[in-house]
Amino acid sequence: MTPVVGAGVIAAVAAIAELAFGDLELHRLEAATLVANRASQRVLEKNRFVRIGLAPHYLRIAGVWRDHVLFQRTIED
Repeated sequence: MTPVVGAGVIAAVAAIAELAFGDLELHRLEAATLVANRASQRVLEKNRFVRIGLAPHYLRIAGVWRDHVLFQRTIED
C-alpha cells in the first residue's frame, strides 16, 4: 500500500468511526482482518481499535476457512 493510499484508508476509517459514534449513536464497532494482513491491522490500530482476539476459521475465502484477528473500538476508546 502506498503512503497516499494508506492515508486515505486511515482517513476513511476515521470518518466511519466519527459517523458511527456521532450521528448513529453506536457504542461499539468491530473489525476483522486476515492474520497476515498487517497493513489493515495498522490502519485499525491508528484509528484506536484494540485487538481483542483471534477467531479460528472465521470466514471461508476461496474455499478455505481462514483465521482472523478481531478488533473493537468503543465510544469510550
